[in-house]
Amino acid sequence: MPLLVIHGTSDPIFPIAHGEALVRAVSGSTLQRVEGGAHELHREDWPQIVSAIVSHTGNRQ
Repeated sequence: MPLLVIHGTSDPIFPIAHGEALVRAVSGSTLQRVEGGAHELHREDWPQIVSAIVSHTGNRQ
């Protein structure tokens, strides 16, 4: 099953390197970076996140 990793680039709890490592470990996975994003999701990031999810799920036909 393809994996989409959505990760903030400024996450103080799990740095972006964790998301990058996960993508390297799971074959066929994709990383969507939320520039400046921290550990939680913010409303202003929703359009980017939703778009990434829609694009990702649309590729599984």
